Amino acid sequence: MERKIYLKKQDVDMALKLYKDRLYEAGFFTPRTETLPTIKALGRVLAKSVYANKSVPTYNSAAMDGIFVRSCDTVGATKTNPKILTQGQFKFVNTGNVLEPPFDAVIMIENLHIVDDNHIQIFESVPPFHNIRLVGEDLCEKDMIFTRYHRLKAYDLSLLLASGVLEVEVIKKMNVLVIPTGDEVVPPESIVYDGLIPETNSTLIANYLKELDVTVHIHPPVQDCFESIVSVVSQAISCYDMVLINAGSSAGSFDYSYHVLSKLGQVIAHGLNIRPGKPTILALVNDKPVIGLPGYPGSCFVVLEQIVKPIVFEKYKTLPSNEGIVEAISTRRIFSSISEDEIIRVSLSKINDKYVFVPLKRGAATMEALTKMDGTVIVPKGTEVLDEGQKVIVKTCKSIEEIDKNILFVGSNDPLISILADLIKAKDFTLNLNIANVGSMGGLMAIAKGYAHIGGIHLLDLDCGEYNLPYVRKYLKNFVLVKFIKRNQGLIVQKSNPKGIKALEDLTREDIRFVNRQKASGTRILLDYHLSKLGIDTSQISGYDDEEFTHINLALKIKKGLADAGLGIASVAQIMDLDFIPLFWEEYDLLVLPEFTKDYRFQLIMNLILSEEFRNSALTWQGYDLSDAGIVIRGDDID
Repeated sequence: MERKIYLKKQDVDMALKLYKDRLYEAGFFTPRTETLPTIKALGRVLAKSVYANKSVPTYNSAAMDGIFVRSCDTVGATKTNPKILTQGQFKFVNTGNVLEPPFDAVIMIENLHIVDDNHIQIFESVPPFHNIRLVGEDLCEKDMIFTRYHRLKAYDLSLLLASGVLEVEVIKKMNVLVIPTGDEVVPPESIVYDGLIPETNSTLIANYLKELDVTVHIHPPVQDCFESIVSVVSQAISCYDMVLINAGSSAGSFDYSYHVLSKLGQVIAHGLNIRPGKPTILALVNDKPVIGLPGYPGSCFVVLEQIVKPIVFEKYKTLPSNEGIVEAISTRRIFSSISEDEIIRVSLSKINDKYVFVPLKRGAATMEALTKMDGTVIVPKGTEVLDEGQKVIVKTCKSIEEIDKNILFVGSNDPLISILADLIKAKDFTLNLNIANVGSMGGLMAIAKGYAHIGGIHLLDLDCGEYNLPYVRKYLKNFVLVKFIKRNQGLIVQKSNPKGIKALEDLTREDIRFVNRQKASGTRILLDYHLSKLGIDTSQISGYDDEEFTHINLALKIKKGLADAGLGIASVAQIMDLDFIPLFWEEYDLLVLPEFTKDYRFQLIMNLILSEEFRNSALTWQGYDLSDAGIVIRGDDID
């Protein structure tokens, strides 16, 4: 067979892009899936988003060793004026014990004095739910835990199991065959005379791919014979996702890989502008990748790194995770213990030319923070406060490439933002939408300070009754506001509404326990506005100071019987199977950092907002109106 000189050599990036484009056209990257028990899914990649089946924790429990008390019995107790509790007013408990009504708080064992078996002396007054780990504190039932294409780590499995997710749908592992070729290549133990070469490349290739979570099979060495190689590749291609032919890819008289692949399929590239690794073949046979790897180990390794590894990660819809260090700005003021180092888990994003981080939930018991973190910050012993805007070192647990593509959403909570995050992942698996629920004013101020790409806001101006624009004008000269959704706010109540709640006026009844949203949230502003119009003093509402940071947490408290009513959105009442009393329509919009509008990620989000896929997902839930979705209002368009 005539010697085959290289086709036109191509730059690696260009050849890889062309190759991946052809593989996409062939359907190679379309995920094939399987369902596994969660406990056996370590390292696997989720094929679809996963929602919690139950809350974490599932019951209210003691967060400390000590005694259960009724908070009202502790009123007035101080170090200088201690109080004695008698048998029946307290109960000794250990961490994790179920909260037993009428008790509603815990006093730590080190903060009390045991007088005798029937009397305890306390030195502090505690509020309701003090030192109590509440239902859903870590994760709420029906919360989206992960978007599709998330690679499961050890702590992810713990959270999934705790939330009742006992099996998951994952992308199937790749199945790869390595075919060593060459008359002189023999197993290492078979070297008996000079001129024979130990076949060690297959060990290099197999172990490299196993580290990428690929199943690898090694074929016995095949002699330099055109017909033999054709036969092996022809039989293998129907059984494996990828075939790697080692050696025979160059231009020697007995290098047959090019001829074999030209006969069986299509050669996309023969020869790369890279050293070592130049004699590489990229081909498709039966719409599957077949790659001719160079025979020298150094060249072979370079092609594994530059070509094979990116194809595997593209197949798994993930990016490599490499630890690093970056300097980043804190978006919040963080208080820490002065007596010990504290490790704080954070999400990390690049905003314009700077990195910013958002602290995640803290505490030894929380699992969700482990699954959401991009890195960690160490607040050293002796540092009581880490100020907002302060620069610190963040140790990353993901590659800088992945972190640079994070999109940071800060602001008001809505389930559609999680759906949008999943659709973003479906369109471009390299992107993550990091979500920080801090309320509407938090979202507005994050954009004003350049601490986020997108802020979710639904702020009612109490003077003019208009949503969002009056607030945006007040704090920003240049802005981009994207109209998103109108949503129905109302009272979320127990199933079948056993207490017959009909309107805000009913919240003043003595038999009604209310649960509120946090200060500066759009829902809290809306509530206060209408209470004021009705002349209702908030002190008349039992539970007005009982705050939750998301609609789903608020609804969960009602579902668990810890409250009778709360102001929230219709979709969450539907998700939690509770009753809903509609009261007001509000406008929930997206405030966008102006510079971000020039980014391709913003255009992707805009396309999704306008897509039928997003619209159909949103309209499966009650209480949404998308008639204005996608309208853009810019600061220079406003008088």
